[in-house]
Amino acid sequence: MGAFAELVAHVRALLAAGEWEAARLHVLSAARSVRSRSDGVLLRGIVEDVPRELWAGPEWARALGWVAYRSGDPELMAEVAARAPGAAPAFEAFLAGTRGRWDDALRLAEAGLGGPDAPVAARFRAQALRSLGGDWRPAFREALERAGGRDRGLVRLDFAVTLSWGGEDEAARAEFARAVSEVGGDPWAQASAGANLGITCLRLGDLRAAERALREALGWARREEGRRHLSLVWRGLGGVWRAHGEFPRARHAFREAERHAQSVPDRVLAMRGEARTLSLWGHSDEALAVLFEAARHADVLDEGRHPLFAEIAAERLRLGDREGARETLTRADEGRRDDARLAGVVRAELLRLEGREEEARESMRGVPGRDVWTLEVARLFPAAFALVGEEAIPPVPWTVRVSADGPVTAWMHGEALPLRPGRPAASLLALLLVRGGSVSRELALEALDLPGTGPDARRKELSRTLGELRDALGWPGAVTTDGQVIRLAPEPRWLPLELPPPERADVFCEGRLDEWVLDWRNEHGALTSPVVIEGT
Repeated sequence: MGAFAELVAHVRALLAAGEWEAARLHVLSAARSVRSRSDGVLLRGIVEDVPRELWAGPEWARALGWVAYRSGDPELMAEVAARAPGAAPAFEAFLAGTRGRWDDALRLAEAGLGGPDAPVAARFRAQALRSLGGDWRPAFREALERAGGRDRGLVRLDFAVTLSWGGEDEAARAEFARAVSEVGGDPWAQASAGANLGITCLRLGDLRAAERALREALGWARREEGRRHLSLVWRGLGGVWRAHGEFPRARHAFREAERHAQSVPDRVLAMRGEARTLSLWGHSDEALAVLFEAARHADVLDEGRHPLFAEIAAERLRLGDREGARETLTRADEGRRDDARLAGVVRAELLRLEGREEEARESMRGVPGRDVWTLEVARLFPAAFALVGEEAIPPVPWTVRVSADGPVTAWMHGEALPLRPGRPAASLLALLLVRGGSVSRELALEALDLPGTGPDARRKELSRTLGELRDALGWPGAVTTDGQVIRLAPEPRWLPLELPPPERADVFCEGRLDEWVLDWRNEHGALTSPVVIEGT
């Protein structure tokens, strides 16, 4: 039993016995030793057994403030603050920050800097200064100096996000990477730090580092405590796969981001990512429909300003609707840099189409950069970018490479796919490639070593295998079936299966003992005659 579990057990026993002061000390110790958000949520449930009349005491208010902070529960802190106002200013700063009352958060955090919870107060003082436009860099440095362990990682995560919002992606990347190493085994924090690290690498054009960070974050985000960040992780993966020109995979990722979104803004961002993917894929009508649906979800379709309208204006212009593009652009919120850049490109294209090339060049001033965003938008508006000497570079052709020379392994854009070579899905992929991209369902049932003895059990296992293969390849349409025939998608280009030479035929699809694999090894192995030693 770990230290936190022992403290929790003591808290339960002390609360049951009515030993309130000893229970309070153990609650405080347990809250300060929390190593994950889920630990905090567990403790939050336990303190419900503390009589409400004790909450008004300043010492209990502080202990409960720690619980509210560790569990991310502003409602608990609101009740504590109402019963004991001013008793725990550092945690009241946390409450004010969650509600966007940054003037109050700053005042309360500064009041808490001289108290026993100064590391918490320093964190929210830095956040408040960031939100109020104050001198936040020294405040974050102070907060980092005061914090330790997982708390330092959380402060660093705040700092990295602030750098990212300010466009300082190189500095943010380093801070996100340090946060990943500092937050320990907390799925909530690991998913957040890893997702943000991946998205920052994506913006910097380091697609390989981006995908690896996002895949690691996906593992954390799939745990119960990390699910809040699933939408963010899928948006990042969608961006990486779109940058590689793998549009079906990217669209699926953005749809997963929308499915896991826990707020309207998250859902709108996912839909916007899907729309950009469709546009680059050449499906502008579908892209525009998705954008209008996103505007409806954001409740701005009929009135109001929103960044979506820069994207809508771009699609209307690509479809030849100049007047619609001009009108829509008047509703674009250009507060963020990329939204302002996109609006500038749309204005430039409108001016270019009117023959006003010098004005168009002026509108393009400051738009191009050396980033993924520029590469993508240049493909949408190549003539506007040509005005400032930028060439629209197409993505590298989308191919899949699969090797059966040893354990079955598959790659896209040089990155190994999450295909487990010992599973039937790996054998099925190799079989499909050997057979030219398609096999009958009955042949697959006969050829694969599937669990289950009866026909129904084997058919169900084949269906599960198809789902596993689709997941590994990255989108539902990667493998299709009409009930009779199983086929690989026509896009991407599937390179010929890499095979071992005859002298190594025994390692073909290593780790699999399917009937078809054994047949292949026997058929393609090097033929040798036994040596006969004559008697004398």
